[in-house]
Amino acid sequence: MKISEFITSRIIFFLCFCLSINLSAQNVPPSISDPEELRATQIERQKVFDSIIDDPTNLENLFNYANLSILVGDLEAAIGVFEQMLIYKPDLPRIKLELGVLYFRLGAFASAKRYLDDVENYDPPKEVKEKVAVFLDQIENETKLFKTQSVISIGMGISGNANAGLDTDVVTVVGDLGAIDLQISNKPKSDQYYTAAFSSQITQDLRHPRGDTLNYVISLSRQVYRDFSNFDSSTGVFSFNRKFNMLDDEKLGLTNQSFTPSLTAFKVFLQGSELLRSHRAEVDWKATLRDSGSFGLNVYLDERDFLGSQNKTGDFIGVGLNRSMVFPKSGVFLSYKTNYEHFYATSPIETYIKRSFDLSTRKALNSTTFASTNVAYSYKDYEEKDPFLGLRSDKSLNIRFGLTKIIDLCWNADLGITFSSNKSTIGLYARSNEGIAVKFNYLCTE
Repeated sequence: MKISEFITSRIIFFLCFCLSINLSAQNVPPSISDPEELRATQIERQKVFDSIIDDPTNLENLFNYANLSILVGDLEAAIGVFEQMLIYKPDLPRIKLELGVLYFRLGAFASAKRYLDDVENYDPPKEVKEKVAVFLDQIENETKLFKTQSVISIGMGISGNANAGLDTDVVTVVGDLGAIDLQISNKPKSDQYYTAAFSSQITQDLRHPRGDTLNYVISLSRQVYRDFSNFDSSTGVFSFNRKFNMLDDEKLGLTNQSFTPSLTAFKVFLQGSELLRSHRAEVDWKATLRDSGSFGLNVYLDERDFLGSQNKTGDFIGVGLNRSMVFPKSGVFLSYKTNYEHFYATSPIETYIKRSFDLSTRKALNSTTFASTNVAYSYKDYEEKDPFLGLRSDKSLNIRFGLTKIIDLCWNADLGITFSSNKSTIGLYARSNEGIAVKFNYLCTE
């Protein structure tokens, strides 16, 4: 063996020795979901590693070890092996293509571009050129200073209580002359409605080592009823936030931590007239936990101005917690949210404390179809009695069953069935509704 070959083989051997310190390392989720198959792949990886110890210059063994590392999610180990293979034999365009793809998956776009550009120097087949072009285009998109993501939605639905009719037949009013029962004739009536919405987010890359960004969001929506046009509404939202990506905390097992302060303003119009405006300041913290789920905390202040009813104008102070987790065996994604807020209204009888709970699930039925459920419950306790109606307390329950179908790369369809009920100690505020709606979303707008 030549001296140069001997030195190279020792380098590769040393690399493999370093990799053997933790063969179960994982820097992306494994591409194998079955636990038994994953365990068998890890055993096979160990066997190949043992053969590398005996013959560190065997390119076939090195290539097999790298591929097995990719399957178990250890991309860094695969990159290390491929890098050392190039030291031993630098003219391997296939290995450079593999390195370009692996660096891309890890988000190291500069290194990925370097290897992908080099593949062009070997006059690869047409299909390889096309693959390289796709990755280079994606790298260019990912490294833009400004990136835009937009969604256009159109849909229609049927509401069982489009006129906001009351559930009760009688409302009791308590005054100086005693209790008076008022007969209610406004009962729920159904109607068909149409919706249109546009939302866009512009993300500004701050070129920070942690990947911090500025994000600008605008959202516009419109809902029009066929018969009850007095409930036609429009909404405009503008939001700005600064995302600070934080360092991982190994002791607590927290990764992908982010701290995001934001400012949001929105307006609601009813039949063309401004009904409500809001200015909201919020701070949000999120992190990924050891179980690959997430945990978050947010605190907010919200100034609400009801132009048609100054008694309901006031300020929200709120805090929320959220938790999500994935169950690999069943393929179910579950998220839970709880929120506590205090609304200080201009009128004391409109001041209340609200507690809410939200539970959502999502499961893939196949590669293009997803089923979802959502259950939301809240209750509000008002702090002072209405002099005519008495002390008010509301309980609200909303249930939604959804089905999402990916039609192609740009379009998806969403079907939802909803049931809602709002119970109140004051019958004037008791309402229920059932509805079904379908919405089509176009995602390919930049």
